[in-house]
Amino acid sequence: MKGNCFRCLKLNLINTFIMKTNRLLLITFLLSLLSASSFAQVRPKLQYAVGAGASYDGNIGLWGVNFSNELNVSLGKRTSFSTNLTFYQSLGSTRSQTLPQGEYGKDQSSGIFITPALKYDIIQRESGFKLALAMGPSLQLGGDAYATNINFSNQNEPNFVYFGNKYQRVGLMTELEAEWKSKNPNIKNAVSITAFGTHYYIPWYINLTYKVRFNLGKK
Repeated sequence: MKGNCFRCLKLNLINTFIMKTNRLLLITFLLSLLSASSFAQVRPKLQYAVGAGASYDGNIGLWGVNFSNELNVSLGKRTSFSTNLTFYQSLGSTRSQTLPQGEYGKDQSSGIFITPALKYDIIQRESGFKLALAMGPSLQLGGDAYATNINFSNQNEPNFVYFGNKYQRVGLMTELEAEWKSKNPNIKNAVSITAFGTHYYIPWYINLTYKVRFNLGKK
């Protein structure tokens, strides 16, 4: 009997200890969730930018325009993550037209570029000026068409062939951006130069873009 009572007392103590331990773990877990949810409510500052500018197709020698939309999420004091959607369309050629008019279509190129990138502020000033470098993969959906002389042996008797290409490819986009404050504290101005490279050729496209950036959300 004494042995059984001792066993029962021992089991009760063990069960009590386990229950208290489980309660302590449960309370610790709930406090961890509470602190995590409180931390999650502090959202990073969001910025949205629209831009427009000039572009250059270095592969064919075309100039054109670009229009961009960008969403930027701050990750720290100097780092941020951005998602950029840019549309490019050529408007003319930097090369002299040697083909008879109407024989071929005009040289042209266009594309939509979807680019997630990591941005780092190289320079920050108290005046609000920032110089940032961004880099990331870029998906191009577009194409180009152009005429070229394939008779390399005799330039006096050219043999022009018209080529057309459609692109669904991933390249590398690099950007150097300068940003400064405006009179409105929620609006900033920026100028960037971007270079897109693919197929071991960079820069395939160069964009010079002026941006207006709007602050969204809370820090």
